[in-house]
Amino acid sequence: MKRWSIIAAGLFFLVACGKKNDGGGVGGGNGGGGGGGTTLGAGTLYVQWATDGIQKISLQTGVESTVMPENTSLHNYYISNDGKTMLTSADAPGTDYDANLYTLTNLSDGTIVYQFKYYPKEGDYTYPKLSMDGSMIAVPPTFDDGIVIMDTKGKILHNLTSFNGKKFNNMVVWMPDNTILFSTSDGLFRTNAAFTQGTLVKQFTFADWSDVSASPDGTKIALKGGNHIWMMNADGSNLMQVTTSDEVEAIPVFSPDNKYLVVGTNYRESIAASHLWDLAIIPADGKQYNVNPKADKNVIPVVPKGKTIVLSGDGPMYWR
Repeated sequence: MKRWSIIAAGLFFLVACGKKNDGGGVGGGNGGGGGGGTTLGAGTLYVQWATDGIQKISLQTGVESTVMPENTSLHNYYISNDGKTMLTSADAPGTDYDANLYTLTNLSDGTIVYQFKYYPKEGDYTYPKLSMDGSMIAVPPTFDDGIVIMDTKGKILHNLTSFNGKKFNNMVVWMPDNTILFSTSDGLFRTNAAFTQGTLVKQFTFADWSDVSASPDGTKIALKGGNHIWMMNADGSNLMQVTTSDEVEAIPVFSPDNKYLVVGTNYRESIAASHLWDLAIIPADGKQYNVNPKADKNVIPVVPKGKTIVLSGDGPMYWR
């Protein structure tokens, strides 16, 4: 066990649709363009797209709708594990330029559960994440701050500044037991529930790795390693490549029942010098799937009802 520096303080049916008429996809109910189908765990996908804002698609009906229109003051959004609320970080109103305004909103009626200002060093943009039980907020490291853990009123509980003398990479992933996954140049680590110790989960040999995601039951971890998606047990054992293609995959997200992954395929740079990707669903069974178009019938492109183009994203994705 190593120590760091701390500052106290049901099922549904998916009807085949098509990507430019290139094969099957998500489009439940009477939508889509005919053909075969498959069953997946129920839930809703949330996707951000620059000009459309935050969208959601019901995987029971295939219907796409808007959660939040494009908002240039928005820094980030996070959908709670139970799918009932959304935590956003945005510019504070007026001239309070150093503040990030955190707001938790009920998705059912738009009412505000709580709202407060957080002041990171140098006024950096922050990307807060709710713990799975909704009791805490973790703020991934910025250029000036380490990992910050706070309660839902904005009181800082822990500020983790470094680990074994190494700065944190810009990631934090909550686990179901209120521990977190974090990373440094030495690998992927996991805290204890008191955030006083960390243990190594895995050291990787990839030239680059990112986009770490945990299954809701806490038994599996998925990540981008090199150009493709890999999955392993939560203790770092049994690392397996689960996607292959002629392009790049990124942003793996587990389904609520832990049985599937939605992944970003054809991950590429956009005109705005960021990245965008197309959404596809694969089983999270440890087998490898070819996500090239039409290459594998077990790969399901996400196509909203009434459309023929695969849903794309360029921001955070959640499956709740």
